[in-house]
Amino acid sequence: MVRAAQWLVSRETHPREAREAWARGEPAIIRMGVHVEAVRLPARFVHARAGGEGRAVVEGVFRQVGVLRAVIADAHRRWYYALVPPGTSAAGGEPRLACCGTGGYLGVPPTHRVEPPGTYWLLAPPAGEADLCDLDALRELAAAPVRG
Repeated sequence: MVRAAQWLVSRETHPREAREAWARGEPAIIRMGVHVEAVRLPARFVHARAGGEGRAVVEGVFRQVGVLRAVIADAHRRWYYALVPPGTSAAGGEPRLACCGTGGYLGVPPTHRVEPPGTYWLLAPPAGEADLCDLDALRELAAAPVRG
């Protein structure tokens, strides 16, 4: 998990502030477009697609399309954020996928936060670009029919 923290904040304008926020257990504000961008999915859609709100079924719906890491859950605002390589979010194009690209910021939970309360990692944080989500997999998830 330390490697993930170093990678995510290594080129931040103020990396010390990000590390300090994580040390306090708070999300760090990470600039999008340097190492990552994010694709935002509505929780109501993901839960309907999964057939429930339980963690195991929600994780399962991401894993079904090949997303194994780099997904943040924001239970308060009812969103999931899938971290993608820089430049890919602009190619989103799906109605259920909102892009948070270059010039935006995202509150990224500490790498050890894997449960609520607050924002947490639904799937493990990325340790490098190879661990980021594939946009085609997210498109597959967004295009899939909803259960029920």
